[in-house]
Amino acid sequence: MWLSNRDSLGWYQRYLLGIKAHQDMKVIEIQKCEDILFTILDRVQQQDNRFQVDYSRELACFEYTLRTEFDELDMEVPLWFNDMSLRIEESCDTPYTIDGITHQTLTRKGYVYLAVPKESESKWLGSDIFHWLSKSSQCSGHIVPGKIINILKELLKGAIVYCEQNFLLKPGDVDASLLNFDGPRITLLLRNLIKPLRVNIIPIVRRAVEKYLGNGNQNEKIFSESIKQATLMNIDISNGTYYHWRFCFERPIKKLLEEADADGGHRLDSLCLLDRIKSDHWLPEKHKRGLTFKQLQMVLLWAMKFFPSSEDWVDLESSVYRILVVLLRCLVLRNLPNYFVHEINIFHEDYQPQFDFQTVYKKVEEFASFPEKCLQIHLTHLLPTQTRHIDSYVKMLLQIQDAEGLYWNTAYFDIILNKFQVYHVQDPDRIGAMQLMWSKTTKLVTDEGCSS
Repeated sequence: MWLSNRDSLGWYQRYLLGIKAHQDMKVIEIQKCEDILFTILDRVQQQDNRFQVDYSRELACFEYTLRTEFDELDMEVPLWFNDMSLRIEESCDTPYTIDGITHQTLTRKGYVYLAVPKESESKWLGSDIFHWLSKSSQCSGHIVPGKIINILKELLKGAIVYCEQNFLLKPGDVDASLLNFDGPRITLLLRNLIKPLRVNIIPIVRRAVEKYLGNGNQNEKIFSESIKQATLMNIDISNGTYYHWRFCFERPIKKLLEEADADGGHRLDSLCLLDRIKSDHWLPEKHKRGLTFKQLQMVLLWAMKFFPSSEDWVDLESSVYRILVVLLRCLVLRNLPNYFVHEINIFHEDYQPQFDFQTVYKKVEEFASFPEKCLQIHLTHLLPTQTRHIDSYVKMLLQIQDAEGLYWNTAYFDIILNKFQVYHVQDPDRIGAMQLMWSKTTKLVTDEGCSS
């Protein structure tokens, strides 16, 4: 006998159990693809030992416990540079052109150069990944990610041919046709059970910020206070544009999340559940982009910041809604700030189609109103007759524009949680802050013509 329709927690728990039941089989298939990649990358390293093989895959192993769909796989290739004098710089005083690709000065946060100081110039002259800047006052030259990408592409082509000729790979295991396209992405297609798996090969410099930023450097100012929780040593850099590197925050995110539920909460279970909902029910319109697992991770980090109490995460349904209210707000503002560098908008990923804000927001709002419709696994699970009604007050509250960040705080989100009847917090200080914010927003909403 299935749980009563009144027991809303039963819907979430049952759905989560269904996810977990199929997850292990998918991970096994992904690991078979990883074995193919290791075979290829091992040959690459034999040809050029600057490109290392990360057999541990700690970050991927952590994500496998949470992700429910694996239509794309990232494989990081750590780079080995025997030079501790390299520097990370945000600007370049000498624009230059390589391979006909015009150098563009980027003002966006998170994009940097990997510079060779003048005292180390002799180590790099003649290197195939170094570009000398004779007129620069800042440095001797740059380690150019675009050059590294081109070299790695050629090494991969040669490695695949070698492995096939020596019967290390089966015919059809790898489709390398996408390596022939220009651009900053290195993509392979691997044979999988159902459909080909798209794999992104990502050259990465480990612990770049700790090693190459230096104490007292002005670049440290770009990081928010939140980064202190994860330490600078966990931040890497990978290729961004032909000339620029970009900060990678996957390892700091893992560090913050891997112990997130030490208090017995349901933060990671909620992330896992919503990742599946996203894949099944929150799909964007054709030729547009929808939510990714990495974006949901970032939303969870913000939700953990706004809701630090164990009370907030004590049951699965309430935990899901804590992520939902933050996600809805981000979709309305069309801005998901990077948890570590707030000026970076995670929704504006490069080399990707336009994000479908309108469609995705509508579907997330529908889920918040009637979650059981998406959580129904079998037709025998009768849907409840009543749904949560998102009234005009909540809709107007979510739509408030916020250039000054006045509605990016716990009290604001507590109001919405209270409206969804999933608040359940007894902290008098939080209740008082929520009531104060309620008075303020009610006046604002009423003044704009929407009755509460």
